[in-house]
Amino acid sequence: MNGPLSPSWMPNLGFALAIAASVLWGLTYCLDERVLSSLSVFKLYFLHCLCGALVAGVILLVQGDSPATLVSFDTAKAAALSILGSIRLLGADKSAVLEISYPLFVALFSVLFFKGQLQLPVVLGGIFIFIGSAIIVLAK
Repeated sequence: MNGPLSPSWMPNLGFALAIAASVLWGLTYCLDERVLSSLSVFKLYFLHCLCGALVAGVILLVQGDSPATLVSFDTAKAAALSILGSIRLLGADKSAVLEISYPLFVALFSVLFFKGQLQLPVVLGGIFIFIGSAIIVLAK
């Protein structure tokens, strides 16, 4: 998305969207914890999927699909079921703290599958995330 035709405000929009996603996921985890007291993991997942299918369907119609799209859907399904199960068993706070280690896995998979480069700040940040997660989870 970078290049001579990209507006200068695009990186700022990217940061704003990432922060919005963080806030929305935090709210979703707390709401899911409440909803999971009366619904099973699979019923809640089904409701999430209905909404996701509508959005994904529109995107696939507009953009088309690829094998990577289908694999991404499968990994997202597995991740969603995993986090909902964790929220039900551990609560939203502990689940979120443990799940927040995903940036380290993004960096790792980027290196393993897409020949990305692992940079020292990412490794150090990942280590700090794991240490911070352990402190929070073990303190409760």
